[in-house]
Amino acid sequence: MAEECFRFQLITGDGVLDMQGLENFTRTTNLSQRGLSYAVVAIMGPQSGGKSTLLNKLFQTNFRMMDAEEGRSQTTQGIWIGKGIGIEPFTIAMDVEGSDSRERGQDGATFEKQSALFALAIADIVMINMWCHDIGREHAANRPLLKTVFEAMTRLFRARKTTRSLSSVTTPRLHLNV
Repeated sequence: MAEECFRFQLITGDGVLDMQGLENFTRTTNLSQRGLSYAVVAIMGPQSGGKSTLLNKLFQTNFRMMDAEEGRSQTTQGIWIGKGIGIEPFTIAMDVEGSDSRERGQDGATFEKQSALFALAIADIVMINMWCHDIGREHAANRPLLKTVFEAMTRLFRARKTTRSLSSVTTPRLHLNV
């Protein structure tokens, strides 16, 4: 019998965590029996940039993909997770709602930042998918979102201060110059 991908919406477009769905995912995929032997891979990037398609190709997941005949529109809402197929260690793919969506409008920045920080906190690997022609552009390349992510990473992973070496510890600064 072929291994099957199990996916579900972990966080709704309104920012609500589906605890019952998470418990069902954990039970259905036997995640709780894995101990620490699993990996989480997340992807972020602009709306309609191919994030779900990339995850489906790399991890044999079955996330909903944009239908080109219907035109560019929001396909993924909130955050979805799916079990990667045929990959060891056990891998969970996390599909994060695209940034800069028309549907969210100006109020979407808060959800984008929260989603990005959630992905950063949960994932072992965060892939950032962007159009090559958008590199160097302020908003098209998600510079404000990336700045938030990198600042959070700097805070999370900076050197731990101890009383013995307190005077010798410097806080790293990350400047994003695209």
